[in-house]
Amino acid sequence: MATKRFPKRLVHQDFHTSPDIPDIGSRFTKEKFQNALKVGNVSSITVFAKCHHGYCYYPTEVGSMHPGLGFDLLGEMIDAAHEIGVNAPVYITAGWSHKDATEHPEWVSKNKDGSEQCVRFDKDALPEDKKPYCSWQTLCLNDNSYCQHIYELTEEICKRYKKLDGLFYDICINGNECYCDECRAGMKREGFDVENIDDVREYFVIKRKAFMEKCGNIMRQYHPDATIFFNSGGADQYRTRYHEMQTHFEMEDLPTAWGGYDKMPPRAKYFSRYGKDYFGMTGKFHLDWGEFGGFKSKEALKYEAASMALYGAGCSVGDHLHPDGEPEMQTYENIGYAFRYLESIEPYCYGGKPVVNVGLMLSQIPEATEGISNILLETQIDYSIINNGNFKEFNTVIIPEGCKFGEEDREKLREYVACGGKVLAMGDGIVENGEFIIDTGLEYIGKPVNDIDYIYTPDLSGCEVEIPNAPMLCNYPAESVRNIDAEIISEVLPPCFNRTYAHFCGHKNTPYNKSAERAPAISKKGNVVYMAHPIASVYREMGSLFFKRYLIMALDLIYNERVIKTDIGSCGRCTVINQEDKSRYCLNMTYAAPVRRGVAEIIEDIMPLYNIPVLFNTDKKIERIYIALTGEELEFCVNEDGISFVIPKLECHTSVVMEYKG
Repeated sequence: MATKRFPKRLVHQDFHTSPDIPDIGSRFTKEKFQNALKVGNVSSITVFAKCHHGYCYYPTEVGSMHPGLGFDLLGEMIDAAHEIGVNAPVYITAGWSHKDATEHPEWVSKNKDGSEQCVRFDKDALPEDKKPYCSWQTLCLNDNSYCQHIYELTEEICKRYKKLDGLFYDICINGNECYCDECRAGMKREGFDVENIDDVREYFVIKRKAFMEKCGNIMRQYHPDATIFFNSGGADQYRTRYHEMQTHFEMEDLPTAWGGYDKMPPRAKYFSRYGKDYFGMTGKFHLDWGEFGGFKSKEALKYEAASMALYGAGCSVGDHLHPDGEPEMQTYENIGYAFRYLESIEPYCYGGKPVVNVGLMLSQIPEATEGISNILLETQIDYSIINNGNFKEFNTVIIPEGCKFGEEDREKLREYVACGGKVLAMGDGIVENGEFIIDTGLEYIGKPVNDIDYIYTPDLSGCEVEIPNAPMLCNYPAESVRNIDAEIISEVLPPCFNRTYAHFCGHKNTPYNKSAERAPAISKKGNVVYMAHPIASVYREMGSLFFKRYLIMALDLIYNERVIKTDIGSCGRCTVINQEDKSRYCLNMTYAAPVRRGVAEIIEDIMPLYNIPVLFNTDKKIERIYIALTGEELEFCVNEDGISFVIPKLECHTSVVMEYKG
């Protein structure tokens, strides 16, 4: 699929508007809309054709125009945006449409027992009952009669608007199976066994892809260069079969509501490998979508925009237009504050190749991927996601628990190790069919038998990180392994017994058994280090500082060629790109300390850091180092460890340019 390059500063504007609200768009004017976009320094804004209530915002013969709207609001927005050079891709709801679900209950997705698939929606609720947040019935998109309605709507929009920048379909890949009457009939007709869950899920994927393909074909018939994206699954790193259908990726990770500020980076690193544009997606809201009157501080938005740029992602900020069509100017002033800064740093964040020598294998356990990613980010060790067994591109590869290998990747890993490649593996990440797939110097015995256990490092001499000189509780127990010829770094101490009603000790966990036989916890054979505990998941769930330090201790056994060494603390983030066409490296750093306030992570105080030492490992001859936005020259020296210099100040974000002789 051809790739069309996007501008980097997007607004995703929702407009899910009840039919009970009158005078839709009554305060909309071209001038107000354009002024908001200018104040916001917006280069693209997604505008709406059809919303979750099921209504359209233009004169339509296919759907139903909102009863409170008397003109082509969609068309007015497209024209107004284009007049000032702003893109205006069009939003179409797909999986949620209250009007369609009410009028056509046969279009609603079904579970195997015949119940409706829905999100926080109670069919038996009374009219006066309070409706929960984000409460909708889910419609089936398995290339059926409801999809035919979407196809006709798509064609109508494509024919009506002569300049169409793109289409954004929402709620496209909820769930993994559907048992509605049309799906049951389709599976029977096409030879799928409705009683076989694998068949049902395969049918689901085939038909969802058919839906996407048909929407794309319709659009390209009229607008061959337009972009297309299918949200709610289209940028899910675990749904790879849908990725080819997207011209770009919009990663919906609102940090104040959907997992915090470290959820986006591993996704950005994953989607960077496609060579397509990819965007982090946050919101102007305090928390989440559709929050009228909710605001995030402009400093938080600036940090979020800079953080996305740090990982090569453009920035999309979600908004929700008031039903009267008048943009909320405070929103666009806040966005503009962030986007003006983003524009200033774009030359130093995009258009380069990440300088990394650590590869991370994507675990099938999302928490494991996030956990190991968090540890690396917090210690300023940048990484790339391993793609198609490209182990040889990295000095060291990390394989967390929950990884799965195909035959080809398995052989590539063995070849990598045989050629001297370095591997840090943990848990069951390199276990298949009851055996290690590479030589660890250990024998794999089986899954954990204890409910918890303890990790202990007898000899801490030479350890550069501070860890307890005593057994430490591991809430997730270790895989059972036996030493053959590995060097044992740390040991597993079992509990006296598993905690049950028959056998328990105190409030929480059973103490360790000092006299029991100990098993390997961290071991090393050659360039392979193995951690028997699922440390990535433990850290993601429990957050203990010492789990991070155990992993860094294990990594340091084989990894001694860090690209960057610096001291900006666990809240600091750091990346380097090589812009070969400009003969320069660009070092980007961010620093902010989100705090948990109620249900959300909040950024309030962005405190400056001063005199930050940096050691950069490169074989290039560096000729000049300076602060990108001010031009301030930095003194540097060259030694056997690399290039060392000091950054005088980091407040939220800084870009440092290191020019080298081409």
